[in-house]
Amino acid sequence: MKFIYITILALFSVVCNAQTFIYPKNDSILTEYNDGKMWAYQNKNNFVVGVTCFEEKDDYGKYYQLNIFIKNLSNSPITFQPDSIYSNLLTKKNDTIQLEVYTNEEYQKKIKRSQAWAMALYGFSAGLNAGTAGYSTSYSTSYSPNGYAYTTITQHYDANAAYQANIASTNQMLTLGQMMENDRTIREQGYLKTTTIYPGEAIVGYMNIKRKKGKLLTVNIPIKDCIYTFNWDVNKKK
Repeated sequence: MKFIYITILALFSVVCNAQTFIYPKNDSILTEYNDGKMWAYQNKNNFVVGVTCFEEKDDYGKYYQLNIFIKNLSNSPITFQPDSIYSNLLTKKNDTIQLEVYTNEEYQKKIKRSQAWAMALYGFSAGLNAGTAGYSTSYSTSYSPNGYAYTTITQHYDANAAYQANIASTNQMLTLGQMMENDRTIREQGYLKTTTIYPGEAIVGYMNIKRKKGKLLTVNIPIKDCIYTFNWDVNKKK
């Protein structure tokens, strides 16, 4: 089992700040470290559920990122619904608030919104540059018969230069669009989605929780009639 965990966990390689797991009083918990991160496992009700939690920041926001492992030890298949996972945060003012746990669809929408803004700004800048690319200005100094110097400013327009600039701008926009699409595809790989877990099989993936500052992060993972609860100390120590 240890080898299986190590093989699966090797799929996750990110720069992050790992959180400290808080042991519950009643449930039996198995913990282990892998690549500097603490994993906590609960084995009960014919399922093994493991979670590690850490902070991550990317181009689209700051998150508490969960890596989740679920193994079905029962005799019947179950369909795991990631949108059933919910999380609460104990704030530094000792208030409890619910945090948004992004499903794959919600996270993809968030990425697309951010990319749409970036594309719009880039398109405006590229269009402005392309629109002025065909124009150039020259300056010439002449002297009047009485010896005074004066400068003549002349604007020139090069249609071919403007055309080439528009072609380059269009190609840059297409390249940027493809890069953004590739980025969405990469981030979707491994994100937990609705999955049927058959007897003896396991799934592993990650999910992002909208990050807010606080002291205690609670993650609840419902499976059938049982809720697997994990608490993490997210209060940064000075």
